[in-house]
Amino acid sequence: MTILAALLALGATVRLTRLVTADVLTMPIRTYAADRWGEASRIAYLLSCPWCASMYVAPPVMATAHVWGGTVVWQVAAGALTASYLTGLAAEWLEAE
Repeated sequence: MTILAALLALGATVRLTRLVTADVLTMPIRTYAADRWGEASRIAYLLSCPWCASMYVAPPVMATAHVWGGTVVWQVAAGALTASYLTGLAAEWLEAE
């Protein structure tokens, strides 16, 4: 795996973890889990804890990086996820000023 693929995999993992644990888009899934199994359930906790969710997001991302990290398609997809996360960070930082 190249350094580029590893860095893009890191960025993609961060963005996908945020998608699962914090984005409004996936809030219905988190709400369903909390309603179905309770706020204190392990699944509800997993879907809201970035540390926990990343343990399940990272392996498939790293596996795809290992296998397809050198392809343009994978690099564009992982690059888009990484750019999305970095843009969100920059927007929060710039709005704070």
